[in-house]
Amino acid sequence: METENENKIGKKGGVIILVAVLILIITGLIGYICYDKGIIFSKVDSENKQSNVTSNKNNKKEEDSNTTTDNEETNGTNDESIIKELNLSQCLNTNNISYTNPSDVEGNYGLSMTINPDKTSLTLSIDWNKFGPLSASSSWSSSTQNYQITGFSKNIVSTFIGDLGQDATGITLFYLMADGTVEYTPIFNLKYDSQNNSYYEMNYTYDYSADGRIIGEHFVTKGVISGVNNIIKLYNVNASSGSSWRTTIAAKADGSFYDLGNIISK
Repeated sequence: METENENKIGKKGGVIILVAVLILIITGLIGYICYDKGIIFSKVDSENKQSNVTSNKNNKKEEDSNTTTDNEETNGTNDESIIKELNLSQCLNTNNISYTNPSDVEGNYGLSMTINPDKTSLTLSIDWNKFGPLSASSSWSSSTQNYQITGFSKNIVSTFIGDLGQDATGITLFYLMADGTVEYTPIFNLKYDSQNNSYYEMNYTYDYSADGRIIGEHFVTKGVISGVNNIIKLYNVNASSGSSWRTTIAAKADGSFYDLGNIISK
């Protein structure tokens, strides 16, 4: 009887040992598979990954800081991005002239401008029914005609039809350029006859055929207005100093401005 019990106990012990061995083998296999698939990482790997994440964050912050510094150097100062209200007492090129009633509405003369797709030329549309009586011409077209404005070497951002002086002869086309400068074209050109009498005519640049005939007209920019820079907007205003007249001003972001009519007239 005892021998039979001992045999049973021996068999049970063998089964237990076999099960334990199998568990160890299975556990080892699972561990190896998990490690091989990247599920289990060593402490060193974890620390290395954390170190890499921290390093990447620091590098990103440094790059952002460098980018901010570069932008500040390019723009000169962050204050340039703050647009202040126009201050009509801060003209940069005149003294003893009062400016009132600023308007960003263009003169209503039957003229309109469109920037062409190339950004370096314009199409000027003239409604001759409205503009004709102002042009000092003896006759004019009864329809709207388009003319090209050329001669630019930089991209045009916006256009403005300005009022200079006391009558229509001061109508001037202004162009705000991508670099913050301003270019212009007078609509009329001052001329003198043989008796030195002055008169005005359209400021055309003529297109000629091979045999010298005029076959068309266009306009050309007169170039950059000297000393005027960092402009963000143009206005027509009233000016007075004893007498009164109209002029166009070019505003900067800090609220100061240039009197363009005063510069051009010189």
